[in-house]
Amino acid sequence: MAVELKDLYAAISPQYPVRLHTDSCFGKMIAWMHVVEDIEFIASLHGEELVFYSGLSCTSEEWLKRYITELDRHHAGGLIMSFRGEETFSQEIIDYCNEIRFPVFSAAWTTPYIDIMRLFAEILLKNEQRETNLIASFKNAIYYPENEGSYLSHFERNGFLRDMEYIVIIISCHTYDDEAGNARLDKIEKSMRFILEKMIAYEEHGRLIILAAGSVLSRIQEEFGRLCRNDSNVYAGIGTVAEGVRDIYRSHENAYTAYQLTKTAIPKNLLCYDELGIYKILADTKEASIYPEFVQETLGELMKYDEENHTDYMEILEAYFENDCCAVHTAQALYCHKNTLSYKLDKIRRILGYDILKNENR
Repeated sequence: MAVELKDLYAAISPQYPVRLHTDSCFGKMIAWMHVVEDIEFIASLHGEELVFYSGLSCTSEEWLKRYITELDRHHAGGLIMSFRGEETFSQEIIDYCNEIRFPVFSAAWTTPYIDIMRLFAEILLKNEQRETNLIASFKNAIYYPENEGSYLSHFERNGFLRDMEYIVIIISCHTYDDEAGNARLDKIEKSMRFILEKMIAYEEHGRLIILAAGSVLSRIQEEFGRLCRNDSNVYAGIGTVAEGVRDIYRSHENAYTAYQLTKTAIPKNLLCYDELGIYKILADTKEASIYPEFVQETLGELMKYDEENHTDYMEILEAYFENDCCAVHTAQALYCHKNTLSYKLDKIRRILGYDILKNENR
């Protein structure tokens, strides 16, 4: 589980003579550390490593630029390089690293790399244990919501508070599966960690399960909408907003319903549960609260209008459906002229905010 480079730098800057030369750490995440003394060994990096380099094999500015280029190409998270005396990176190298957004640090020749690496290892391992505990708590909140003791304390210790709003998102992109896993799914998780301020994520059965805390639903829809528009092989379902940790399980169930419908009934690769309409009824028969919510969502405005204005539009609509949506037969059943009925159906359409005469809306 990676840690932001800026946090690692903050941990060592008061203790060791290490200096950042680029404009920032560029939001880089660090999963581990390696000593790399020659360009040919860079290919063995997995990505997100902070590289320590003594500088002994550096023969020229051109060589150093090539070395940094290769580190960046293999997705290293940054470079700490030792210098003798007053030597340091040239302005040309610093400008190049700012251009490619690759953070570089200089260290004094006597800087104890082994002590820094030990400190970083402790921070990274502690963060990994924290993430492991949070993932376990997230799963408990999904599968054992009534047992708050199995997840609430870990949540609250790490800033996931009891009464925060939570949204679950489920994502897959099986097209990119291979023997080594799914690099595309890994990349999505890393990118979302920058976008969503507080989140927990784990992979299960080739799907990425994300818990977003304190994020606005519209922003989540926007970010995942952009992701799914840019890649038609990515499928995502967004759950409802949970008003506290005890309702996380419900958001997860709803996200899974929406996710499944992307692959079956609805030809879209992103679905938000709140926008499923009639499919909520078809897919979630076990959820009793759906029925009154669905009635309110689809007919609430018309019911409210009848109540406030003492009209009978709900009865007219019911008669319209009972007569197979035939205006002539409905007018006969209501003892009114078909033009009067047409006017009232148009009024119903305007009150509801959608065209009741369209087959899909019927």
